[in-house]
Formats: sequence, C-alpha cells, structure tokens
Amino acid sequence: MLQFAKSFRMKIRKITRKSQLKTQEMAFMLMAVVIFFIIAGLFFIVIKYRELYRTAGLFEKEKALSTVAKLAETAEFSCNKPLCVDTDKLIVMQNRPAYNGFWPIASLSVVKIFPKQEEVECTKENYPNCSFFKVYDKQIENKEEVSTFVSLCRKEKQGDYWYEKCELGKLIAGFEIKQLQ
Repeated sequence: MLQFAKSFRMKIRKITRKSQLKTQEMAFMLMAVVIFFIIAGLFFIVIKYRELYRTAGLFEKEKALSTVAKLAETAEFSCNKPLCVDTDKLIVMQNRPAYNGFWPIASLSVVKIFPKQEEVECTKENYPNCSFFKVYDKQIENKEEVSTFVSLCRKEKQGDYWYEKCELGKLIAGFEIKQLQ
C-alpha cells in the first residue's frame, strides 16, 4: 500500500507540474495577444492621425482657393468688372497692419504676367513701372500657394482723357502647411 501511495503522489506531482506549465503557457499567450492588440491599436491610431493631418491640409488649401476666388470681387480690390483688381488700390493697401488676420491666408501677392516686365516690387515711388505687389505676408516658412488669373486695371491719363488700362495678372494666396509632429 505504501508503494501505491508513493506512486500516486508522484503522479499527482507530475500532473501538478504539467498543469502549472500549461497555466504559465496560457498566461504568456494571453500577454502576447494583449501586446499584439496594443501594437495594432497604436498602429491604427498613427494612421488615423496622419490621415487627419492630411485632411486638415486639404481643408486649408480649399479655404485658400475659395478666398482667392472671392478676393478679386471684394471692395478692397475690385474695379467694377468680374475678376478685376484695381492696382491703384493695391498700392494703398500694401503692408497695412489693419489687414493682419483679416483674411484666412498666410500671404497675398499680385504678379503682372503680360506685358512681361523686369521683376521689380511695386512701391509708391516706382508705380506703375513694376511687376509685382506684395500686399500681405505673415512670414511663414511652411506655406503653399494657390492662384487665379485676374485683370489688373488702373486709371491713366492720355491727353485730356482718362481711361482704364488693363493688363493680365495673377492673384496668389499662400496658406500654411501643417507639419506632422
């Protein structure tokens, strides 16, 4: 009987060791599965975060495009024709601090395309013999630009008559590009 009890205890110890080993294996497996799901979740969050930044950039671009389309029609620029910018008004508006934050853009400039001239920034001293107007600039490094073609018109006197002289130009608006951090 003593022999039987000894062998029975040995079998119980072996079974106990096997069950402990299986319990440890299951615990490690559960930990591995949890860690896998945590890593997969972080990967998913990073992808969604990047997608959100890309979408925000697209919204900024759309906002700048709609602003450019509307700017030529505003009273500050308009010369009573569709897509026409009064360059006399541009000279007055250049570098005015009152316009900081007025438009949802980072920069605004107007470039004469035709007739082609030497690249000279327009000021009160050299106007109209210049080629571009820098109306507004926040000095942001990470920016992208969108543009639209417009007529650039101004009043000129020829003899006793005043007439409206128009040239081809481009209205350029810059918007800030969001950097992924």
